[in-house]
Amino acid sequence: MFKKKMVVTVLGLALSVGAAQSAFAASTDVMSPPSNKQEKHSEWKAQTASLKSELESLRTEQKALSSQVKALHAANKSARKALSKEEAAVLKETLKGLGQQIQSQRDSIQSLRTQKQALWVQVKAAKQAGTTAAGVTNLEQIISLKEQIIQAKQQILVLNQSLQTALNATNI
Repeated sequence: MFKKKMVVTVLGLALSVGAAQSAFAASTDVMSPPSNKQEKHSEWKAQTASLKSELESLRTEQKALSSQVKALHAANKSARKALSKEEAAVLKETLKGLGQQIQSQRDSIQSLRTQKQALWVQVKAAKQAGTTAAGVTNLEQIISLKEQIIQAKQQILVLNQSLQTALNATNI
């Protein structure tokens, strides 16, 4: 009985391996779509490589700007804390417009970021669909928005520097 089971198992295994090999041999034509997919991917990479490097340089510039703004904000905050209540009230009244300008720049940055995030969704959809031209156009728009964000951050930096100047003049 045991020998019959063993023989049947071996025959079944041999038949399934033979069938699997013929199934794999018959499916050589199926390999062409992945190569087409690879061609689209390489085309995407080639057309977006320069845009990607530009985005990376803008990211590093934006990070540097952000760290400058944060450091200046921290310095301004410590200088504000060193003021007496009367000096702080007078300074707050004279610099009210400056604070509003900084807030409007921040709101502008938030709006630009929202637009940029929507474009990233479109870029991903274009990449999935294989429409390289639409993806490149969207990436160019993202770069433009990122440049606008950097300009707004530079404006915030200038405004914070003028705030620091006013704080230092009051502390003297």
